[in-house]
Amino acid sequence: MAVNPIFNQVDIVNEQNLVSDVVSEVIQIHGVNFYYIKRDSVNEDTIFNERTLVEFRDSFLIEMYIETANGWSGEGDFLSKFGLEIKDQLITHVSIERFQYETGMDQPLAGDLLYFPLADKIFSITFIEDDVPFFQLGKQYIYKITTELFDFSHEVIDTGLDFIDDNVDINLNIVTVDFTLGSGSGDFIVDEIVYQGVDIDTLTASGKVISWNNGTKVLKLNDLNGNFIQNNNVKGDTSGSIYMLGATHEYIFNETSVTADNDDFSVSGKADEVIDFSVKNPFSETY
Repeated sequence: MAVNPIFNQVDIVNEQNLVSDVVSEVIQIHGVNFYYIKRDSVNEDTIFNERTLVEFRDSFLIEMYIETANGWSGEGDFLSKFGLEIKDQLITHVSIERFQYETGMDQPLAGDLLYFPLADKIFSITFIEDDVPFFQLGKQYIYKITTELFDFSHEVIDTGLDFIDDNVDINLNIVTVDFTLGSGSGDFIVDEIVYQGVDIDTLTASGKVISWNNGTKVLKLNDLNGNFIQNNNVKGDTSGSIYMLGATHEYIFNETSVTADNDDFSVSGKADEVIDFSVKNPFSETY
């Protein structure tokens, strides 16, 4: 036997809207402000399904309710074989209606970021639960977002808000891209913006110059925005230089770190002082 059609508990629109408004109001009263930071893929490897370079530029101010109000959840701080690790987690609730209104997105996405102003920390979204509470009056009203402290790797974070961007030291890990250019004229200047497009105001792709070799025509960029297209001119905003990005350009990601000793360890022969490379089977009893 089906449910009694006289007592409708699952699709009363007016009641659902009332609950949604109450939920939003309660979170605005008892919640705190967060900045939701959207992730964009600059370059994606469709074969390995990897994002070789991502950037965070768009941020949205929105209120959320902190579930773990007594302190951080997660594993906390501990010493591991990799050194001191901080595994703080933060669980928040956000109104579905308010989230969609403020961000224009249907729901939060794993990999996007939350900036928590009270702690001045950035958290990465790891999981979104949309079934709590379970279909009250036949509808969902909140997203339960589980986050963990963001571990910066090589991402570009440039929201235009200094109190967010200063959480990341971009000098510790820089991803650069090498372009081999074709015919053209001029010399690019370090730290200038190069772009493709009619002008700087209507650009379709841009980057910041790290180095320029006029002899080999190799242009090294970072802080990429958009996708550079072959057989189109690359222009320098300050120098006025202009070169063709040909079909044979090199698009190579080089990850460098100003604090690493990797090159010195391998090139100078110091590795031979630590590892015996003549051993073919280190697990053998007779090696």
